[in-house]
Amino acid sequence: MKRLEISKAAILKKIFTVLGAFAIISSVQAAEVTQERLVRFSLWAATDVYPGYFDTDNASDKEKSMNKDSNSDVTYAVPVKKIKEVAPFMVEGMVYGWQFDYTPSDKARGVKEYFEMTPINTLSEAEKASINFAKPWIENDRLSAWVEYRRTEAQQHLYNSWKSILHPRIKSIGYAKLVEGFDGIKKACEEAVKNGVREYERTQIKTKPKEIIGKVLISEPPMIGVDAGRYKILLDFFMESDRIIEYKTF
Repeated sequence: MKRLEISKAAILKKIFTVLGAFAIISSVQAAEVTQERLVRFSLWAATDVYPGYFDTDNASDKEKSMNKDSNSDVTYAVPVKKIKEVAPFMVEGMVYGWQFDYTPSDKARGVKEYFEMTPINTLSEAEKASINFAKPWIENDRLSAWVEYRRTEAQQHLYNSWKSILHPRIKSIGYAKLVEGFDGIKKACEEAVKNGVREYERTQIKTKPKEIIGKVLISEPPMIGVDAGRYKILLDFFMESDRIIEYKTF
């Protein structure tokens, strides 16, 4: 039987249904979009088979068919699910920030590079429920949506404290394989932070340190793209070095 075609309007209506109560028609004006009060950035996921998701045994037969049945009420449920998985991770980085522990590699001492990044604070369930997904659109086989989160007054003060103190502001790029899905996005963010910290500290420290411990806060909307089969993520962030441990010489 020939597959029935549905209009883009009908598709978007179904996407709103899958997004549920989190989906809104955004009335935010351009002048309102300031990082101080409103966290706002776009996320996307492939509308066909999502990399790294259907290649495993974790997906059920129903999930595997979600993207293939354009007449189903759950059309695009998988890319919507992926967008909703990534959003809290990014919002945490923009609202509370991430802490990192970085050990640069040192071949002369036989030290391997080590980098760990964890959230300073995780979003509560209520905060996660406050994340809105606005104005979804489909283009180039991708489902995209605006992610919006209004900072509380305390979170606005926190953001302004990062701005007011003389924290260096760093731009850096990280990469990870598309097939890794959500984990790939996290890894690309970690690599972007690591690269940014490393390059900045090279301009500040004469000798290679043993360990750098600090924090970062994403200062501008992250840019997520694709380059040669990899996620390419550009992060703009404030950095604070809490502790720099140097090697002792004898």
